[in-house]
Amino acid sequence: MGMDEAEFLDRTQRIAEAFRPAAPMNRRDLFAGRVQQIADVFSIVSQPGQHALIYGERGVGKTSLGMIAAELLRASNVLSAWATCDASDDFTTVWHKALGEIGLTTTKQAIGFGERIDERAEPLSKLLGSGPVTPHTVQRALEHASRQRPIAIFIDEFDRFRQPDGRALFADTIKALSDRVVSSTIVLIGVADSVGELIREHRSVERALVQIQMPRMSPTELAEIATNGVAAAQMTIAGTAVTRITALSQGLPHYTHLLTQLAAQSALSDRRTHIGTRDVDAAVTRAIERAQQSIVDAYRDAVIGRRGAIYPQVLLACALAQEDEFGYFGSSDVREPLSRILDKPSSPSTFARHLEELSSESHGSILQRSGSAGAARYRFVNPLIQPYVAMRGISEGVVRASDLQLQDKRVGGRNRGREGQGPKTRSSSSSS
Repeated sequence: MGMDEAEFLDRTQRIAEAFRPAAPMNRRDLFAGRVQQIADVFSIVSQPGQHALIYGERGVGKTSLGMIAAELLRASNVLSAWATCDASDDFTTVWHKALGEIGLTTTKQAIGFGERIDERAEPLSKLLGSGPVTPHTVQRALEHASRQRPIAIFIDEFDRFRQPDGRALFADTIKALSDRVVSSTIVLIGVADSVGELIREHRSVERALVQIQMPRMSPTELAEIATNGVAAAQMTIAGTAVTRITALSQGLPHYTHLLTQLAAQSALSDRRTHIGTRDVDAAVTRAIERAQQSIVDAYRDAVIGRRGAIYPQVLLACALAQEDEFGYFGSSDVREPLSRILDKPSSPSTFARHLEELSSESHGSILQRSGSAGAARYRFVNPLIQPYVAMRGISEGVVRASDLQLQDKRVGGRNRGREGQGPKTRSSSSSS
């Protein structure tokens, strides 16, 4: 019996709810992986005087992790608030955003006879006053509000916070809360490789700031995203389709959400409830068509060159290269995939100039370079461009999906030792 219109619409809606490529995931039942990182946040919140920094590449799911952690903390009787920084924010506006989400209930004896008590609920931000907010103002407000219940304040996109001396004010606030052992935890979330990139002005605060690194997700975690969402839509998916999706995603949950959603839509368009590899192939085509214009423009600017130039091939090899935990690769990592793409042996001297130019303004600075010329390492400035480049290579027949699956196994092998225990979480005071 075929799928009727009501069933088609119901499953289409379920797929839309289960997969959110354009927005953070905020439903615990559909959130996958990151068990150790969530446990780390709980451990830090339970220890007054400690605060957290969640950091990593763009697109690895830092905001989703923070939202789920905040939800779980609320269920554990911890007051949780959220503020997202933007380029226009200063220290005062961020704290009014955050503390405006927490209600402060005051009680007093009503005037007149009887035992009536008047209760008023006001935002905690009222305690900040109307003038410029200082670290001392924040400390007093949180000290007052946390007497009955612990508080966790999540500050997202902290790397976008550009106020001169503003980060020093945050560092001073963290140090003040830590020194007075206030039962309030600040959780900073931002794009960075270390705490030093986000908090430079106050090195002494590092003792109180525990780092939680967010690496790219393992194939197992990505597969959980795909299978959980498909099950929520009352559909099924072939194991080979899941493997191909996780390989194409290259550790980034955004693409797992996008490709599984589009593959499910492909199956539903044929009134099928089972998703196969042909649906993933259709999803790749649609994902390329639907790519953000900024990604398309960055790709075009990067590969432009004189006739016969191999910028597209070198960039594709970069997308397939084995990386370290921060997304960096060297010329030796590019050599093997480029040799496969060109169908002939390639030495670093063949493409060294291309790597340099791909990290220069003449080609849109699509790559970021680190290190000296003899030991230079590179990574994609925007990690979301990397799977796009790989999918273009597959769509154009330059590489096969199996080439991505080989890379997926290498990434999985590197991360497999961490599955179940997560990345190393440490205080930067013990780091070199």
